[in-house]
Amino acid sequence: MTVVIVVSDCPPRLRGDLTKWLLEINTGVYVGNMNARVRDRLWERVCENLRNGRATMVFRSSGEQHLDFRVHNTTWEPVDYDGIKLIRRPVFGQSADTRAKTPPAHLYKAEIRQIARKKARQQSAPLPSDYCVLDLETTGLDCEKDEIIEIGALRVRDGNIAGEFQVLVFTDKRIPEAVECMTGISSEEVSQSGIPLREAVEQLIAFAGTDILVCHNAAFDQQFLITALRNCGLPTWKTRFQDTLILARKRLKGLDNYQLSTVAEHLGIEVSEQHRAIPDCYLAQGIYTKLREI
Repeated sequence: MTVVIVVSDCPPRLRGDLTKWLLEINTGVYVGNMNARVRDRLWERVCENLRNGRATMVFRSSGEQHLDFRVHNTTWEPVDYDGIKLIRRPVFGQSADTRAKTPPAHLYKAEIRQIARKKARQQSAPLPSDYCVLDLETTGLDCEKDEIIEIGALRVRDGNIAGEFQVLVFTDKRIPEAVECMTGISSEEVSQSGIPLREAVEQLIAFAGTDILVCHNAAFDQQFLITALRNCGLPTWKTRFQDTLILARKRLKGLDNYQLSTVAEHLGIEVSEQHRAIPDCYLAQGIYTKLREI
């Protein structure tokens, strides 16, 4: 069966165990085929050796979803809801003692049904015409290790661009060569023209306010923002996200992939520049406008 394991802060010894059985297709991402016995034994090795990092394993199963997953070193907890695996997120600020007293999963069925009904109403509601489009450029994909180096946003009112926001974010770390080539943002540029992360995030919040944030692959930007707020000692930003990646997958069937440029070209949107915050915002804005019409 196919198994995918994603780990962070992986020690060399564990990496050696993983690469014996799986192919590392990206940093910390391992994919391969194995039987259930080997899979379970390998997961035991992950849990035994991964002290500081986090791990997730996804594999095929015979359940209704045809997949199952396990997590290690995370406060997010898998629960079973009538044969469907869900993730239960703890309330931030809740003590370990309080979490230990949390009722078992079957007592959450009414709450889960209420969340499902709310989500269905949100999905059936018309897409808003007032919002902000957001894009972040970062030094990598890991929100715990990598850093934001550029923030871009567009304020949209009644479907029209009403404002533009862009800042470079200071870092004294060297930007990886691959990122520098892809974005054109150099270490010298951010060290000379970048502003502190806290100031950049505060300016973004002041610009976007309570607007819905439209992003392509919103989970990526959201996780980096959550980490930035926490590291800067800022309160949680109570805002909602609309993901053009999810919308495109629902409304555009049969694309080879759903990358920003692929979706834009499919919708007839010219792609002249990528991997800079403001140009990517304009692409996401164009995609969102087109998808609202479908």
